[in-house]
Amino acid sequence: MLVGLSFIAWQSTQHFLATAERVSHSREILETEEKVLRYLMEMESARRGFIVSGDEQTLREFYEARTLVNESFRRLSDLLAADASSESADAGGIRSKEAQAALDRLRKLRLLLDNSFAKQAQEVATRKKDGFEAAQRLFATSDSEMATREIHAVIADFEERERMRLLERSDTTRIVAAATTLFIIIGSSAAVVALLASGWAILRDFALRRRAEAALAQQARLLSDIIDTMPELVFLKDSEGHYVLDNRAHRRYLGVTPGETINGKTARDIYPKDIADRHAEEDQYVLTTGAPIRDREEQARPAAPNIRWLSTTRIPLRDPGGKIVGLVGVSLDITQRRADEEKLKRFAAQLERSNAELQSFASVASHDLQEPLRKIQAFGDRLRAKCGDQLSEQGRDYLDRMQSAASRMQTLIQDLLQLSRVTSRAQPFQPCDLGQIVTEVTGDLEVRLEQSSGNVEVGEMPTIDADPLQMRQLFQNLITNALKFHKPDEPPLVRIDCEQLAATDFSLPGVRPPDRIVRITVEDNGIGFDPKFADQIFIVFQRLHTKTEYEGTGIGLAVCRKITDRHGGSIVAQSEEGRGAKFVITLPVKQTNAPENP
Repeated sequence: MLVGLSFIAWQSTQHFLATAERVSHSREILETEEKVLRYLMEMESARRGFIVSGDEQTLREFYEARTLVNESFRRLSDLLAADASSESADAGGIRSKEAQAALDRLRKLRLLLDNSFAKQAQEVATRKKDGFEAAQRLFATSDSEMATREIHAVIADFEERERMRLLERSDTTRIVAAATTLFIIIGSSAAVVALLASGWAILRDFALRRRAEAALAQQARLLSDIIDTMPELVFLKDSEGHYVLDNRAHRRYLGVTPGETINGKTARDIYPKDIADRHAEEDQYVLTTGAPIRDREEQARPAAPNIRWLSTTRIPLRDPGGKIVGLVGVSLDITQRRADEEKLKRFAAQLERSNAELQSFASVASHDLQEPLRKIQAFGDRLRAKCGDQLSEQGRDYLDRMQSAASRMQTLIQDLLQLSRVTSRAQPFQPCDLGQIVTEVTGDLEVRLEQSSGNVEVGEMPTIDADPLQMRQLFQNLITNALKFHKPDEPPLVRIDCEQLAATDFSLPGVRPPDRIVRITVEDNGIGFDPKFADQIFIVFQRLHTKTEYEGTGIGLAVCRKITDRHGGSIVAQSEEGRGAKFVITLPVKQTNAPENP
């Protein structure tokens, strides 16, 4: 009898230990599922914030949240796989239908997450490429919200399955406990020793259960601590609208004294009447329809510290039977985002006015400003022709200086007009044969090449998407620049080469890996310049030599940089004094990301 009772007590103890381990395993699965949902909500919040504000910090939060979702999903997969393996081992290697169904739901969840990630990534890419309005239109027409609801539904199925398993294990534990107690009572009448041994086993079982309950309580406290660390305002309400849980940020927003609680209160006990009525109406809608309210923008309570606007989401809370027993609310402070939106609107209006002023300047520069210069030059020519003999040597010198200044002014106005037309009169992108363009440019410069005994060597050039006129202007400016700054005792030589390769980073605004790009080099044997001026030479009016040494206004290279910027590329200068100059131009082969008029 003693051996039999001892064996029964040992079996009961092992069962309770196994049950406690499985309960802990189920709790970990539930916590992991909650993490997937929470990080998914953070990811959606960051994605919406980036669509609205374009803030790179918000974009980094989006990618961090997506990484956490994937990590939590991998942990959930490991837990469910361990669960299925355990059940297969208990069943002699045969996987139960319930375990197979759980793995099927896990695969479905992976597909839904990948689909949701792809759609959100498309919205982020659209925001980065085409701006806020295009991203907003895509967001309005996208079914990403439907995908999110499906993800919530699958995770809800997981939660319901785990909670049912917890209930089943609790019932099994009670049955085993009752049977064990019965055998102990029967055995106690046969031997006092068996009674003492069985009593010792029961006490040990109670201690295990108390430890399991203490572990669960500790997990509950840990969950509460995690919620308290969240910057968002989190609150839970029961089916009557009473607060049952909230975090520290929410209590601070309400102005609750540290140590106090709002549990048991309603919105009417805390907020002014107009805000309380609105909250009560939204709570009632969620509790009666079961439909969540997501990202509802609302004004904060008047006394809120440094918070003016909130974005609030309310989601129904259900019991294992599917009955709505309350709701979960999460509010995000969007005060800065709203301020950024207003600032963006003002900036857009200022930019529009600036563009209009630029167009007006181009019109004035092309007509009104050049007309007085033409008259100065015309009357200067007449004065020289009719009265040149009557002028003194000093007078003729004054006349020469006047006409020279007028000519430089006209050249300056024309160069400025050319700079403004890079975007104001830009042509659509189309396939351009760069080899043909360079050949035409060298043909136009044939006289200048003959005068300087210069030569232009051109390698094999590709066909890319570009503005043909601006590509012509780009090569003409660079070749002319090389001919202008050649060494007096050496004929100028210009070498133009090109190579195609795949982009490896995001350093160019018009390129995304692995897009194809071309790297064009224009190298000469001229006088060169100090490397410290490599960036300075692309600034408007920036000259490294006086106008008496070399002609020009210092705008040509600025035009080159503006052209490469418009095409989503870059231009870099490399040189040393007395060793020539080298210009490296990088352009995308296909214009799919670069805006035509930045």
